[in-house]
Amino acid sequence: MSETELRKFMAILIYMSVIKYPNVRLYWSNTVGFQPIKDIMTVNRFETIRRFLHFNNNEKHLPKEHPQHDRLHKIRPIISHLNEKFALVPMEQRLSIDEQMCATFVAHFMKQYLPNKPHKWGFKLYVMCSVKGYAHKFEIYTGQENERLPDEPDFGPVGNVVVRLARGVPRHINLIYFDNFYTSVPLVTYLAKQGIYSLGTVQSNRLVNCKLPDKKTMMKKSVPRGTYEEQMTEFDGIDVTAVTWKDNKVVTFLSSYVGAEPVGQVERFDKANKTRIKISCPHIIKEYNAHMGGVDLMDSFIGRYRIAMRSRKWYLRIFYHLLDMTVINSWLVYKDLKITEANSSVLNLCHYRLELAEVLAKVNNSFELCNKRGRPSTSNSVEMEIQAKKRRGPAQHIPPKDIRTDNVGHWPGNCVRSRCKMPGCKGYTQTRYEKCGVALCLTTTKNCFKNFHM
Repeated sequence: MSETELRKFMAILIYMSVIKYPNVRLYWSNTVGFQPIKDIMTVNRFETIRRFLHFNNNEKHLPKEHPQHDRLHKIRPIISHLNEKFALVPMEQRLSIDEQMCATFVAHFMKQYLPNKPHKWGFKLYVMCSVKGYAHKFEIYTGQENERLPDEPDFGPVGNVVVRLARGVPRHINLIYFDNFYTSVPLVTYLAKQGIYSLGTVQSNRLVNCKLPDKKTMMKKSVPRGTYEEQMTEFDGIDVTAVTWKDNKVVTFLSSYVGAEPVGQVERFDKANKTRIKISCPHIIKEYNAHMGGVDLMDSFIGRYRIAMRSRKWYLRIFYHLLDMTVINSWLVYKDLKITEANSSVLNLCHYRLELAEVLAKVNNSFELCNKRGRPSTSNSVEMEIQAKKRRGPAQHIPPKDIRTDNVGHWPGNCVRSRCKMPGCKGYTQTRYEKCGVALCLTTTKNCFKNFHM
């Protein structure tokens, strides 16, 4: 299998995540098939690639008895490569760490059950995301204890996950948020010593010798909703703050950089009086709620257009999930770049996936995303005019810029007399170009073909 075929295979997977059919072979059906997929490769070739797709050499897989045995050996190169590439994007100041589920029906000993997730059964991932949902780093839960560096203390299997994910986080700049699955006083103080301040919900039994009221006391009817208590202490040379707050339930927070002040207000519905009331809300709660949802946001993006193809091979299900995660990350980077450009429209996730699939399926194998040397290209102005034409109303499909400018396979052919699709040209032509599928003028006086593809 060549690199070009692998790109086409991934293009089909991305198409299938948007265009849903009940059966894979229906995409190639003569009656209800999806033509862009049919044009990429045959169904037999697609299923052959899916059948024999591997990511590592099985002969190098160490036996279970070996101390260096890796349960993720079959998918390890993909995990390492993606973590390396995801880390190239500069981190935002505020990051969150949470669990993510790779949903699957495969029977496998690594499959986990998370009742609070939309997909309750699957492979569990630990992901560190920005507030916008960009995944900077992840690891997959295997039941094995991953390596610990010599200077890193042992916080248990869960606390060590946070330490590993935070290794590449810049010091004295970033803040990390996590939930009560990870939070403990030793972990929060260790991160603060490393220059990373943190905030998380915490289980009350992890706050030893803390004088905060217990849940039974806080949940009494005599204690009004919105009541909070705050305790501050110094642990191992680090100031930490614990705040417990009564809402529908009692929740406790632990932080190394923020406390209850300034106290704000939030609206809640009072069932007794059947009206909305305002209750006190410590600043630490608002800080947590505003910045903790990065992983959940990534989950929601993946859930919109998920590669739902089933497979008996567990590592393929993980590969599909990681491909979805990669597409979301690229879309978030694309949006950030587009926002900085003047007069540029931003594709939503659906259209971005469709355009990405089209580019992967058609772009030249030797195409490189870099600026060409020489005279300035007219492609930017042509692209702006094409996008402006799309905004004005329905128009014929125009291939993305990456396909128009790859300089491969744009062969001319005859067609019925059609309007030239070059923005600004009002002429007619009988020449249509194969790869782009558009009619363009090519005469002694006009060369719309050259301007369109530069």
